[in-house]
This record gives sequence, structure tokens and C-alpha cells, in this order.
Amino acid sequence: MVSGIIEYDGSHTISKLNALQIDSKDISNDIKFLRDTDWSCEDVQSFYREYLKNFSGISENGFLIIDDTVVEKQGKPKKIEGLGWHYSHTKGRAVYGHSIVTSHYRIGKISFPYDFRFYLNEDVALKCNREFKTKPEIACDMINGFKQLRSEKIYCLVDSWYTSEKVIKSAKSRDFEVVGALKSNRVFQFREHGEKHKLSTYVKNLRNTSFEKILFKDEVFKVRRIEAWLKGIGKVAILISVRVKDGSKMFILSTDLNLSTEEIMKYYSYRWDIETGYLYCKDRLGLGHYQMRKLKAIEKYCALVFAAYALLESLRVSNNEQSLGKSRQYFKMMKKRKYVDQVIDLHKKGVSKRDIYKTLKLVA
Repeated sequence: MVSGIIEYDGSHTISKLNALQIDSKDISNDIKFLRDTDWSCEDVQSFYREYLKNFSGISENGFLIIDDTVVEKQGKPKKIEGLGWHYSHTKGRAVYGHSIVTSHYRIGKISFPYDFRFYLNEDVALKCNREFKTKPEIACDMINGFKQLRSEKIYCLVDSWYTSEKVIKSAKSRDFEVVGALKSNRVFQFREHGEKHKLSTYVKNLRNTSFEKILFKDEVFKVRRIEAWLKGIGKVAILISVRVKDGSKMFILSTDLNLSTEEIMKYYSYRWDIETGYLYCKDRLGLGHYQMRKLKAIEKYCALVFAAYALLESLRVSNNEQSLGKSRQYFKMMKKRKYVDQVIDLHKKGVSKRDIYKTLKLVA
């Protein structure tokens, strides 16, 4: 099924994925495989995580990226478990579908989906007989359950929805550092028990001379770095970053005070890996195309989608490709070669043309 997820260009329904499988003739086998067979998402994830160790290289730092995405389901289907209303950052409004909190791991040249959990609204969790957890609580579970590939130092990269006291404390309890965005209404103090300031108010009172200009990824930023205390967290570095081109502001936190300003900006930019991962999984690998009703089966399907991404990422690194698209082309080419080899092998064994066509599912 992973092969079909990679190969197919259209809507990834079970029937269409089944049609690409030479060794599976009955669609009910695929449905049972997702719904009834005794394997877990963790089984799949553990397998490809261990496999990807071979591609991680030797790196001092690893980056655990945590975020969430919404898979919208049109028409408000009532029979699919776990659906609810969730805010979509892409559309700027609430949409009906599934919300998935995921972690993504970047180390050396490789970057891949590490873990995921479906976030269920409280009433939906009750209907599905699942324990309700907030998104920050799910993030904490992912941090606590994370296993380093080697002995690298871990930086957790998050957006402003996850730079909460609870998430940062979970990271620090494992000696992980955090680099993440802060909301403009975040309150800080220059001294541990000093006067409180709001970031949005503080930045308005800064003069231009308070900033240094930094060229980052071919863009010019005005950056002010301060060291301050956040309630329940302690002393951190905060960057006030203004893009010169459009004046847009960003506030970035680092719990590692030893990082330079440029390193904080660079590390935070790695967070983009998870966004491009969501886009590729949705556009090319069919994340969200599922029509299964049971949440357990849907979760297993998503695990296979992320496994397909991990496989393409391993091909990208081993073949020194620049994109997953190139890896996908390579995979399709290798699959066609295997297909041709099978035809030749069957012909050598004296199998008739019609039986070969049946075997390869070219005729009914």
C-alpha cells in the first residue's frame, strides 16, 4: 500500500491504491489490513525511524519540530469518526475535518515525520471513547516519548501556539532546548521580579538605532536581541525581528542563551520543514483522501502516508536529490523496471500472455 501511496497521482482511495498492487486482488483485504489486523502506527514508525538512522550522518544537533494541521472533509460526512470543527491557519477560519498534531525530526541532511496524534475536541473524544488532551498536552507527550537517533543535542522548534510554560518545561526536563515564536502580547521582565513589559508595547518604544541589520536568506532584517525572564520558564533570549521589505514583525524565543542571534534565526527557519511536509503529504501522498469510517483505520492510513514520505526522504538523501519530487520520479522508474522484470520472468516460465495480464492486473 505504501508503494501505491507514492505512485498514484489522483485521489488516493482504497480501491485505486488496490488497483496498483499486483499481490492484492481483493479490496476487502486492504480494508481489513487497515481496520482489523493487529499492527499499530507505532510499529510502522519504529521501523522507519530505525531505518533512517543510516541516513542521519554524524550531527551534533537534532531538531524536533512540533505543529498541527487540519484535514478538511467536504460535505460534513457524519459516519467518519473523530470529525469536528477546527481552526485552519491556511484558510483563516474554522473548517470541518480532522486536526492532527505531528512531530517532525531533522538531523543532518534528513528530515522526516516522526510522530502524530489526532486532536479531538472534548465532546468528540467522549464519543470516540478517547481521553481528551489539549494540543500542548499532546506536544508534551511527543517530547516525553521522543528517542534520539544517536546522542545529539535536541532543539524543539515550535510556533507561538506551543511556546507555553508546560511545553517548555517538558522539553527542559529532558535537557532539550526550545526555539519558538512568541505572541506579541507575551509579558516579560528584564529582572526576575522586575517590572512587567508586553512585547508589542516594548517594540513600539524602540528606536531604529536599537536594532542591528542582519542579512538572512537573501533578506534584510532589523533585529533587537534581549535577555529576559518569562513567568514559569526563567531567563531566555528573545529576538525582535522586523523584515525590512514589508515591516512584518516576529518575536523568537530561545532557551539556549549560548546561541548567537544568527543561529537562533537559522534554527527557527528549520521549522518550515514541517510545513512543506504537510503540503507534500496532502498534495502528493493523499493525506486526507481517506474515506474509512473508523478512526483507528484512518490513523493507520496516515501512518502509511508518513512512512511513504520517510521512504522518499531516504531516497532523496541517498541519491543526493534536491527534492522529494525527484525521489518520487526515481521510485516510479524503479517500479516500472521491476514490473518489466516480472513480465520477462513469467514469460520465461512459460506463462501465457493472458495469465501474465491477469497476474499484473491488466485484465479481469
